[in-house]
This record gives sequence, structure tokens and C-alpha cells, in this order.
Amino acid sequence: MLSLFKSHYSLKEIIPDGYIDIHNHILPGIDDGSQSLAETSRLIKQMAQINIQGAVVTPHTFTKYWNNSVKTIKKAYNIAVETEFNKSFIKGYASEYMLDISLIERVQNEELLCVWNNYILVEISHGDYPVNLFEMLFELKCKNYSIIMAHPERYLYLHKDIKNIEKLKAFGVSFQLNLMSLTGYYGKRAQKMAECLIRNDLYDFTGTDIHTELQLDQFTDKRIHFDRNKVENLLQKNCNLLSDLSIV
Repeated sequence: MLSLFKSHYSLKEIIPDGYIDIHNHILPGIDDGSQSLAETSRLIKQMAQINIQGAVVTPHTFTKYWNNSVKTIKKAYNIAVETEFNKSFIKGYASEYMLDISLIERVQNEELLCVWNNYILVEISHGDYPVNLFEMLFELKCKNYSIIMAHPERYLYLHKDIKNIEKLKAFGVSFQLNLMSLTGYYGKRAQKMAECLIRNDLYDFTGTDIHTELQLDQFTDKRIHFDRNKVENLLQKNCNLLSDLSIV
């Protein structure tokens, strides 16, 4: 029993040196994440305490709820980096774009904010499979964007057949794991799907998707029972980003 317990681990224990978070909601007052500069500063300090070296901030852009733009995101970024520690931690700003028809209309008229190089972070509907998904992905690719899909393990309609994921992968989509999926934060189905995708080497990156201070307890208090080596190897993929990032 003792050896079994020791095989369990927390996320804090395995976040490697040089880890860069590419999915979070820590900019102040811009979406459903941090609501103030003080909260942003607390989140950043706590993220640094669990060995996260820095972050590209990615507030939501979703016309229906948070109709952000380059201007609003840059304004929130400028507020966030008023303190030197925040400025050193935040490596750049981008967005988590809702992939829907309004984004396709937007991309015809303006450039999107990239996480780095030409990589953009998108999410899709949590409710129903977008019937025009591949058409929208094609439109983005035609604009020379490389696509990272946030948290595929949370789209329950993709769970019916892993071939749904493999088809997206074959289309050139990269996948980003929400680390809290491994603790069961989003439910058992998302957790099991995350484990399945890791087991099959289908993820390319990871992110915290941090919105609140309470969520950081998932990184310190919750134990993970899944293959530690697999998760550690996946986390390392984010450590190569720092040299590639164009600092804003």
C-alpha cells in the first residue's frame, strides 16, 4: 500500500524547470478569469510558486460573451504588467478564440493574436459538434495559421471514437491538454479521455487554463494516478517555447 501511495503525485511535483503556460485567464477584468490587477498579481505569484516560469496570456475572444479585440487585450496586458514581477512573468499575449462563424468573419478583416509564430489557440463548442468544423479549420489554414485546439478531452462528443481525434490530427491540428483534467476537475469522462490521448501520444502542448486562485489547489492538493513518465515527457514540450516566443 505504501509503495502504491508513493507512485501518486501532484502536478506541482512534476512541472519542469523552464515550463511556459500557453493557456490561462489571468489578465484583469477582461473575461471570466481574474477580475482585478491585485488578483492577477496573486495568481502570478502562486503560479511561480509551483514552478511555472512564465505564461503567454490568453483571454477569451467569444463574440457572444467576451467580444475582445487586439485593443482590449493589449489594454488589459498593459495594466497587468504595471508591476515588474508580472512583466517578467508574462511572456506575451494572445487569445483563446471560440471557433465559430464570427471568428471566420473576423479573420477575413484582421490578424489574430498568436501564441507564438503563427500558432493560434482555439476552442470549439462544448455542447454540440460543429457541423462545419473542418470548413472553419480550412479557412484558418488558408490564412496561414497553425491551429492549437484547447482541451480536446473536454468535448464529450469527440469521445465516442478516438478516430474523431485522429482525423483532426491528420488535418494538422495540434492539441493542448488542460492539466487539471488529470486531477478530475472537469469530471471523470474528461479525465479518462485525457489519459487516453496521452497514452496514444496525441497531445502536443499543455496549459493550466487557470481562472481563479481556488483552481491552483488542483496543482498542489490533488494526486494523479496516471503514468508519471508520460505526463512528464508531455510537460517538457512547453519548455522549448521560451526561445521561440516574440516578447511583446
